[in-house]
Amino acid sequence: MNQNTFNPYVSTSMKDGVFHVCLAAPRVGDHEAAIIAASVHRTLRQHGGSLTKMVLDVSSVQMMQSVGLGMCIDIRNTAEAFGVQTTLRGLRGRLAQLFTMLKIDRLFGLEPDHEMGFEYEQAAAA
Repeated sequence: MNQNTFNPYVSTSMKDGVFHVCLAAPRVGDHEAAIIAASVHRTLRQHGGSLTKMVLDVSSVQMMQSVGLGMCIDIRNTAEAFGVQTTLRGLRGRLAQLFTMLKIDRLFGLEPDHEMGFEYEQAAAA
């Protein structure tokens, strides 16, 4: 199963039971979070039973409001209800510090990113 969907705020694809969600917006506020969540929830409702993993790529995100953080938790919880493990990719800089400070990073598996993994380790240690 391979599906590609694109909108200005999120790009999704599925392959071999892995659902890739790439946040394309550099800023995730109320408007962006609602559109991203609707897209991800729609796909999870349609294909959740056939998925094993969801990768949430936040490498393009520079700033996220609290509603965006809530959206990340919400889509992770929805995926978990379908038995789908969720990992974060590209968590770095201030966003990594925010996820770590609020302990949101503990809800997700962290996928190593060769270019950005070291930066996350530094943020987590700070």
